[in-house]
Amino acid sequence: MNKIKRGATVGNAKQNADCVIEIKPRSKGIKINLNSLVKNQYGDAIIKAVKSELKKQDIAAAEVNITDRGAIDPVLRARMECVIKRGRGL
Repeated sequence: MNKIKRGATVGNAKQNADCVIEIKPRSKGIKINLNSLVKNQYGDAIIKAVKSELKKQDIAAAEVNITDRGAIDPVLRARMECVIKRGRGL
């Protein structure tokens, strides 16, 4: 199991069709906080994509904060991959 060793942030909070993702270490479990302009329409899909990327990277304990401004799935997944690597210290 890989661990998040430090907090990390990626993304652009002012750009439409982008998102900011912050990841922090946590002792156990996954906590996801979502603030999105399209939460009512796509919140479940965003959460599913985030969980999928965490599972893909074998992360079982982390806090993830997402500020979304309409990012499409590939952007969200790329940001997740980057923030996980930074959080692991890679």
